Amino acid sequence: MSRIFEIITSRGSRTFSEADLPLAVGSGRRARISLSEGPKVAAWLAESRGYLYLQAESGSSVYHNHEHLAGSVWIKSGDTTRIGNYLLHWSLMGDRVEVRVEEALPGKASLAPPVVEPSVDSLEIKPLPRVEQRPLPARSGRRFVIGALLLLLVLVAAAVFLLTAERVQIEVQPLPDHLQLSGFPPAVKIGDTFLCAGSRYRFSARKAGYRPLVTQLAIGPDRDRFSFTLEKLPGRVSFTSSPVSGVEVRVDGRIVGKTPLEDMELTAGKHRLRAQVARYLPLEQNLIVEGAGKKQVVSLSLQPGWAEVALTSDPPGATVMEQKNTLGTTPLTVELSAGQRKIVFVKKGYSPVDLTLAVTAGTSFAAKPVKLFPAPARVHFRSVPPGATVVVGDRLLGTTPVTVNLPSGSRTIHLQLVGYKPMVLTRRFAPAADQEVAVKLVPRYGTVFLTTDPVDAVLFVDGKRHGPATGRLRLTTREHRLTVRARGFVDTSQTILPREGVSTRLAIRLRKKGEKKEVQRTGRNMPTTVDVGMIGLGPATVLMGAPRREPGRRANEQDRAVRLVRPFLMAAKPVTNGEFRRFRPGHRSGNIGNMTLDGENQPVVNVSWQEAAKYCNWLSRQQGLPEFYRQQGKTMVPVRPFNTGYRLPTEAEWSFGARMAGRGQRARYPWAGKFPPRTVLGNFADESARSLLPVVISRYDDGFAVTAPVARFPKNPGGFFDMGGNVRQWCHDWYTAYAGLGEQKETVDSMGPASGTHHVVRGSSWRDATMPTLRLSYRGYSKVAKDDIGFRVARYKK
Repeated sequence: MSRIFEIITSRGSRTFSEADLPLAVGSGRRARISLSEGPKVAAWLAESRGYLYLQAESGSSVYHNHEHLAGSVWIKSGDTTRIGNYLLHWSLMGDRVEVRVEEALPGKASLAPPVVEPSVDSLEIKPLPRVEQRPLPARSGRRFVIGALLLLLVLVAAAVFLLTAERVQIEVQPLPDHLQLSGFPPAVKIGDTFLCAGSRYRFSARKAGYRPLVTQLAIGPDRDRFSFTLEKLPGRVSFTSSPVSGVEVRVDGRIVGKTPLEDMELTAGKHRLRAQVARYLPLEQNLIVEGAGKKQVVSLSLQPGWAEVALTSDPPGATVMEQKNTLGTTPLTVELSAGQRKIVFVKKGYSPVDLTLAVTAGTSFAAKPVKLFPAPARVHFRSVPPGATVVVGDRLLGTTPVTVNLPSGSRTIHLQLVGYKPMVLTRRFAPAADQEVAVKLVPRYGTVFLTTDPVDAVLFVDGKRHGPATGRLRLTTREHRLTVRARGFVDTSQTILPREGVSTRLAIRLRKKGEKKEVQRTGRNMPTTVDVGMIGLGPATVLMGAPRREPGRRANEQDRAVRLVRPFLMAAKPVTNGEFRRFRPGHRSGNIGNMTLDGENQPVVNVSWQEAAKYCNWLSRQQGLPEFYRQQGKTMVPVRPFNTGYRLPTEAEWSFGARMAGRGQRARYPWAGKFPPRTVLGNFADESARSLLPVVISRYDDGFAVTAPVARFPKNPGGFFDMGGNVRQWCHDWYTAYAGLGEQKETVDSMGPASGTHHVVRGSSWRDATMPTLRLSYRGYSKVAKDDIGFRVARYKK
């Protein structure tokens, strides 16, 4: 058990624990139970075996329960002790002992006889005065009866009260200075409990520094224990701030005002305080309010929220701005708020420069000097005819007419338009100037000798009537559409691309209306060709990949062998736009700038793998062959067992046709020798594409900036065209890296993995100019259509 001792005086209350025992009673400095006057120590309060007792100090006048105390006495709840003019009232309530000290009122002094009985000899015996007995009034007996009855009634009422009263315990925290329970019948206080015979009482409790508690209590068998907590009065808090006033103060998120603030009422307890004002760092801290009406002063010391920053520029004299605020002209030192600050340096004739600074409050530093560059010129490019590609340095600006911003100074300008001679200009542009560059392009012409049957046919060039069809044509070196018409004959159209300095001969025979169209058949002098444009291959063994030490080799080019046991056919040329449009009439391969990819004899591009597989099925139906693919969900999958329908070549078949067919050993490049190519043997990224592509083969010019007509360049030893250059090509296989398989892992008629997310793409295109991508072993992959991916077809012989 651990008791709490609360000493209540007119000046307030003090609390002690058992560890503080014994407690001195008196007026001295050692006294815990303090009296304003009297002996310095009059008595001691102590404990023995769990019981409290009071022991008088020798020579002190102490009366306990109106009896003089010379030694010690046990303390019980309700006892009263008098020391001089002070009364001590004792209340023992469980583990709490309350000692209430009050000053005795005049005339209320307690009298007590001396402790030692006086001797008979020392007393002067005086006779008591004689009192004569008078006869009692006649009604004295009646008065006695009435008194007895009244006493009996009181005793009965007391017994009834004791039998019917509820024992009520009321606990109030903290211990009040005064409490009262009023009602009828009156409540009787016994120790720390009350006896209440009524059902409703008014309870009140008061303590200095707390709000008074007044409430109604409903008393009953199940309502005999009550607990209350007194609410502390709010504290009175004043706020000051430095080094500035006018600081906004928030307590628990609520604005209470701006400093200085006097006597702001705040509830007792813990609060969250925030103080803020412009240009200073916000201050956040906990605030403990004592309450009970006590006054507190809180001083807020704010730290600067800015830094002094020195700003310079080269050249000087630049105006410095933050958002729309002008800070000054360089060089200058300016105060910037903490955080990420974005400032702009502006000077006439120069481009604005943005500077982002990480500013730490309370510091000073010099920012890195800002270098200003002359403002660009605004240049308007125009050409006759329009549509020319404009390149300045390595930057493609667009096609004429076009307006762009260019850095001031001397600049080399390239203008290029298909069918016209490239033009190279050098111009100097002043800072912030508005200038125009206008040029007239010189056409490039090629010669075409056209003969027609019948000879009186009429020629239309690009939809415009030209005149008699037979004769010499001088056409610009771009793709033209020639249409020949004659009465009684079916119109015939053909696309031609003249080349400068080269004469082209073209013969066109018109078919009479009603005449059956001739079917081209395979000649018997082509034993390796089966069906139109197909070359037979196999059985054979193809060695895939490249040696480890081959320059440009990639990790996915692992050496591995594939046996091609089942003979197959593969197209000598990629599928053209004209051929594909018989399957998809609305297909357009698109263009790059003003250069078309959509010529009838150009390879079809911008075709997905799925569309290529569907074309193979369409071609199979045209020739009465079974369809090799079937639709499964969103993709095309092969029909099993594999049939003789048209399909895309496997990666192994493509590799054999590109690298080994007709050769003694597998080839590294589409040409003989090392990189780069020394002669024009294919359509790669060349000088004519310099305005379109970031990288080209220096001093290599194949004459085609984008795709070329198929079979325009020499075929390889196996008889195949465009296996290197022009377009990359879809293969049947799903892509996998084949890492770590080794040469010993030989497979037979491999169709690649069973599933994947990308399909294999082999070969190089008009976009390629680097050694790794132009090697025939280079393996690409894709899952979307692109402007440099086409395809060729293949199928099994039987």
